[in-house]
Amino acid sequence: MKEFLKNDTVTYNLMSFTGYKTLVLFSLLTEGPKSYHEVSRYFAEHPFLHEKISLDTLRVYINSFRHAGCLVKRIRDNGVSKYYIPEHPFKLKISDTQKKSIIKIYRTLTKNLAAEELIMLDLLLLKLSSYIDDYEFVNNYKKVSILNKVNIDIVRQLLECCNNKKQIVVSYNSPNSGIKDIELQTKRLIYNNNKLYVRARGLEYEQDTDFLVNRIVEIKSISDAEDNEQTNKEITVTYRLKTSGVMPVLNSNEKILERGIDYAIIELTGDNLFYIKQRLLEHGSECTVLEPEDFKQNYVELLKEMREEYSKRDTTSTLK
Repeated sequence: MKEFLKNDTVTYNLMSFTGYKTLVLFSLLTEGPKSYHEVSRYFAEHPFLHEKISLDTLRVYINSFRHAGCLVKRIRDNGVSKYYIPEHPFKLKISDTQKKSIIKIYRTLTKNLAAEELIMLDLLLLKLSSYIDDYEFVNNYKKVSILNKVNIDIVRQLLECCNNKKQIVVSYNSPNSGIKDIELQTKRLIYNNNKLYVRARGLEYEQDTDFLVNRIVEIKSISDAEDNEQTNKEITVTYRLKTSGVMPVLNSNEKILERGIDYAIIELTGDNLFYIKQRLLEHGSECTVLEPEDFKQNYVELLKEMREEYSKRDTTSTLK
């Protein structure tokens, strides 16, 4: 310390060899069982230490590890005592109650947070799980994670592209036509029905569509978006929903206009008819469109077409 205060310089002589040797020994014992002779030889051949240690000194270090909370075990191998640290003492440990609470809280948040916020939460939990030596917890977390079965690097790229409204070309594994290149103008990431989508305007057909992230094989190119996007006309739909006293989670573009004992009148605003219809279909027979009248008639026609299609399938199945 006097030398440091005098010269304001850290030199080789100022190294704490006791602390350094402790770290070296800690590293050795976490690798696997080591005998006194193996440790002493390693210290003697070390490029900085160049010295052996006595058996008593080794015991002092081991006792220090134990006082610090490390589990140090000893085994006999062909009559020779060997010491090792079976588990890393700096691994994060959580109780069974904490594990269940984390999973429960995560499930609740998936119903209330936007996709971007969920991804940030997931990346945090993913990093946290790397410090937890608990296979059961990590496995259970991955089952409910919105990043399950998706390429995390692609998710990171998509998130950045959506934030900056970038235009991208992706290799997409379509269930109907196989792998093909699609040019997209990115908008935002969406989590719906336990799946992660990227909402983007497909430049081939000039229409907004949700693309499953786990079907994106590769992002081939990223560029600034061209200023040629058409603006869709916004539409507001009002519908009545049977609730049985329990309200479902609403999307950010929905709001309650009226609330009864077993129903709710909800206003839904959007600029894409496909997404509006999909949202209404999620509610099934519990949903009744009230207005506007032209959309209501269009929606009724869609339901009739769907009924006819299912009737045809039932008839065909019976004939077979």
